Amino acid sequence: MIWLIRAGAYLFSGLTIWQLFQGAGMPDVGVLNKHLALDQAHGMVFGVCAGFSAYTGLDVTLIRLAWALSVLYRGAGLALYILAFVIMPVS
Repeated sequence: MIWLIRAGAYLFSGLTIWQLFQGAGMPDVGVLNKHLALDQAHGMVFGVCAGFSAYTGLDVTLIRLAWALSVLYRGAGLALYILAFVIMPVS
């Protein structure tokens, strides 16, 4: 199982470097000015998933699904959700 995780990490890092050398270049300045914060206006519970969605640009439904799956796996997602709520500032 560990070899599968390592292979995925190597593949992801290789594709990232490939994109950098193929002309994707550095991200825009607007992307660098983003900060991770709670988005309580668009959130369902505390706004943690909506904040991650605004920060990463991913669909909030995908983030909520991933978080729900992590809650089902030994409850790790619940602890991480509460920790993120405590740490993240309000936007």
